Amino acid sequence: MILEIEGHPVPWKAHAGYGRRSFNPLFREREYVQWQIKNQIGSGFNLIEGPVSVVFTYYFPFPKSMSKKKRDQGCPHTKRPDITNLNKFLEDCLKTIVIVDDSQVVEITGRKFYSSDVKTVIKIEELCMLKN
Repeated sequence: MILEIEGHPVPWKAHAGYGRRSFNPLFREREYVQWQIKNQIGSGFNLIEGPVSVVFTYYFPFPKSMSKKKRDQGCPHTKRPDITNLNKFLEDCLKTIVIVDDSQVVEITGRKFYSSDVKTVIKIEELCMLKN
């Protein structure tokens, strides 16, 4: 299964505040990403219950200072945000929509590139079927 999320990749952030005043600072971003995922998989999708392999590919906009020569070469993105926080945010977004829990992810790969088309591509592969 391949999912494509339009817009800038979003890194994970911890809840802010404390106690009853705590809140999720990325609530709206998470809702938007989940909405895009739901639209792509359709309403009759059954959650994946077994182990999965996930490949995240992030495409960031070119910086204005990057030369045309480097743009044509396809340079990898080496600036912030770091890839672990990007992966963590999307794992949370996939939970209860595509997979039952993010603990099912047994293999994960992440890549960051510069591109004129800013998006995130998620490839999910079911490794084996669990029988009840």
